Amino acid sequence: MLNKNKKLINEDGFYAGSELMWGMDDVRNVLERFGRATTTSKADVERILIAAFQDNYRLMETIDKAIGDTIVYMIEEGQLKTDEQ
Repeated sequence: MLNKNKKLINEDGFYAGSELMWGMDDVRNVLERFGRATTTSKADVERILIAAFQDNYRLMETIDKAIGDTIVYMIEEGQLKTDEQ
């Protein structure tokens, strides 16, 4: 199972899956919820996307929590060994 997922980790040890790809269309979709999609320039959409990833403290907290939740789940399901096992 791990070998199948190996290609998702690049040579530097970083996750390289497509789930982390976000684009200008994603920003436009969010802007639509605010009723602003048609009045926002391409430059503003680009600035929003860049700022969302550059100022990513909350994003990193969310990913950290997801990793922790995954570890707990995998231990509970017997997919990971612990020092106590």
